[in-house]
Amino acid sequence: MDYFKIYPQAVYLYPEADGLLSGLLHYQLEQYGCFYKSRTCNVQVIKEKSEAGKWSIVAPEFEAGNSSFVGFMQALNYYMIGVLGLDPFEAIEASHKRSVNVHFNDVLFDVESRQIVKAPPHQPNLA
Repeated sequence: MDYFKIYPQAVYLYPEADGLLSGLLHYQLEQYGCFYKSRTCNVQVIKEKSEAGKWSIVAPEFEAGNSSFVGFMQALNYYMIGVLGLDPFEAIEASHKRSVNVHFNDVLFDVESRQIVKAPPHQPNLA
């Protein structure tokens, strides 16, 4: 049994300013096999002016001094860009929507590997 896992559930983003999206990240924590109620934190997606199209999602209130959450956000950036192929700025511009919603199905952040991986099927506790 792993010590600590973070299950991203969804992120909701809306334009705040040019090159900036703000929103909420919903996630759930598991520690030693115990799940805690869903949590929410504020996030921002910042588009870098120097590199065309490069962006990153950050959660400033959780990243200060929390290495597990910093690793989670790095893995979430990689997952959203490299695996899902998502560009939230492009999604909002192309669809002329006021927001973009991303739902994460059956994945978790494993602290030991520092990667987002497919979640195993739920195993009922048969104790």
